[in-house]
Amino acid sequence: MRMNNNNNAHVETAPELVDIFMDFSEFDFKTKDKSTAQQRLAARRAIEQHFEKKRLEHDIQDYW
Repeated sequence: MRMNNNNNAHVETAPELVDIFMDFSEFDFKTKDKSTAQQRLAARRAIEQHFEKKRLEHDIQDYW
């Protein structure tokens, strides 16, 4: 009879553990998604700065 109580305790905590793991999985996904967005933004800014520098260099050479 005692084993049955232990099994019930495990069954009752199983949904809680599933919820915890799902929360961690969702948090991990959101963190990776945010990190990816930040990396893309940084890359886009670097590309824009590169082209702006090239344009300014070209404009300065044309001026002289």
